[in-house]
Amino acid sequence: MNLNISNMTNLFGRITLSYLVIFMLVFIPQLKAQNEKLTASASATTIATGDQVQITYSLNASGKGFKAPTFQDFNVVMGPSQSQQMQIINGSVSQTISFTYVLQATKEGVFKFGAAEITVGSSKIYSNPLTITVTKGNPQAKSQGNQGQNNNSQENTIEGGGKNVFIKAFVDKTNSYQGEGIVVTYKLYFTKMSILDYAPSKFPSFTGFWQQEIVLPQQIEFHPETYDGVSYNVAEIKKIVLFPQRAGTLIVDPMEAQVIARVQIKKQQQQKSNDPFSQFFNDPFFNNPFFNNSVRDVKVNLKSDPIKIAVKSLPVGAPVDFSGAVGRLSCEVSLDKKETKANEAVTLKVKISGKGNIKLVESPKITFPPDFESYDPKENSNINANNSGVSGTKTFEYLIIPRNAGDFKIPISSFIYFDLEKKQYVGIDFPDMMLKVTKGDGNSVTVAGNVQRSDVQLLGKDIRFIKTQTPDFNRSMDPIFGSPLFYSLIGAPALLFFVLLGVRRRNEKLMGNVSLVKSQRANKAAMKRLSAAKKYLSSNEKDKFLDEMFRALWGFIGDKLQIPVADLSKEKVATELTAKNVDESIIKQFIDTIDSCEFARFAGGIADSNESIYQKGIDIITKLEGSIK
Repeated sequence: MNLNISNMTNLFGRITLSYLVIFMLVFIPQLKAQNEKLTASASATTIATGDQVQITYSLNASGKGFKAPTFQDFNVVMGPSQSQQMQIINGSVSQTISFTYVLQATKEGVFKFGAAEITVGSSKIYSNPLTITVTKGNPQAKSQGNQGQNNNSQENTIEGGGKNVFIKAFVDKTNSYQGEGIVVTYKLYFTKMSILDYAPSKFPSFTGFWQQEIVLPQQIEFHPETYDGVSYNVAEIKKIVLFPQRAGTLIVDPMEAQVIARVQIKKQQQQKSNDPFSQFFNDPFFNNPFFNNSVRDVKVNLKSDPIKIAVKSLPVGAPVDFSGAVGRLSCEVSLDKKETKANEAVTLKVKISGKGNIKLVESPKITFPPDFESYDPKENSNINANNSGVSGTKTFEYLIIPRNAGDFKIPISSFIYFDLEKKQYVGIDFPDMMLKVTKGDGNSVTVAGNVQRSDVQLLGKDIRFIKTQTPDFNRSMDPIFGSPLFYSLIGAPALLFFVLLGVRRRNEKLMGNVSLVKSQRANKAAMKRLSAAKKYLSSNEKDKFLDEMFRALWGFIGDKLQIPVADLSKEKVATELTAKNVDESIIKQFIDTIDSCEFARFAGGIADSNESIYQKGIDIITKLEGSIK
């Protein structure tokens, strides 16, 4: 009996110990978490429209993964700015982390901000909600308040007059030839204040220009500079090379941005007072900025001034082979082999290098013999844009396949460009390329060089060997003469003749109207460029991907609407589409897609992913193809 009682006592002790361990593991962390609070507070709970309010979330512990609520109907002027404090009192360490936002009210109403969230250890802590009441602004009351301050001989003034912060655009030349590069630099100037944040709000459209971006550091770097006799902190925020596409007066559009500036507010002391202590408090010690200065964070909208560029036309009398190349260029043409076999591929390479509008340069015209099968050239560019302009190389690789043996001559037209230093057209002539083709085995096609073509087909399999055995013939008992098949075969050549004649006349009519041909082939050309863009997207080549998307969108709409490249602009396209009764939503979708591409190329961040831009491009081209009649 005593043994049973002893065993029961031990069993009860073990059960009690187990429950105690479970309690410590489960409930003690929760009790600890209850002591950790995320507190939300506001500098004011009632404000007027246009006023600012400071929202602060404070955590009395160490946390991670802070998530603020959505501040609907408020402009986020600043934030989140994070600060951290640590105190040691009598050996006890306490830590506080704060996240601060500055919001500006945009309309009247009662607005409730939900709970913020942060992770402490393995638990999530939530803040208390906040309610902000926004009343209608009263400019008259503010004016009266200012008058009252003036009556008391006290006012708040921003130290420093004149332009304390602004954006200015600079160009390296205001007169240029058509196709000559112009370097445009946008600079941010500020003085007597601190810049807390900067964000572009509107990028220039550069209508009438082809543009090449100059890559700047992602982190804005400021340096001292004197402008109009005033010392400023200056940073380059955008730099680009523009190539005018037409003669006349072109405008370099302004750039718009927003900055959060921290300025000092100085309270002026009363000059006269009957207070016997006034002379004591007017001592220079109390006029120290530590006592009478405060700071305010304000949002400032900035906009640079437009710049006019006088663009001269290129001299008249340009050679026939001139295709618009401008600068200081050179051109080389080469074959990867001088001798080959029939049905073996050969690569002809054209390399253009130098300084100028290389991005827009076209290959010299090459006339291939009729015995050659040729393909569209593969283009590769290695271009660098800097303060001196654009330079680099552009290569065209032609894949050609000779089908018959013999000695062949490949004529190449002259490469003509306008030399900006000599102010005249310069031509580079090439001797005819000679290629010796020997008889091949007819069984395979070898692809030469770095060019890979999936559409190079294996020929030579349509001719079979002569059979030497005596064949077995089967005599048909049904005569073909007088049958429907007989009359069909008799009439087929005449019908085919008239079909070919109609096709030929149609082609002749289309070739007489180049714009109509481009319009009808616009979708095919756009799909080809989108296919190239997809390859660059897969290989994560962002710049080449965005270039192809631009060429696909602008090339499609230019060919479809028969608008020259030099006249393409968003406004022109919108007007032409409206005239063709295209739905406004489709027009807006096209403009939004172009804006997404521009933002992806020039902004510090990307609003849409490259995959999203690609899908938008396919969708809008498909819709426009069905809408433009």
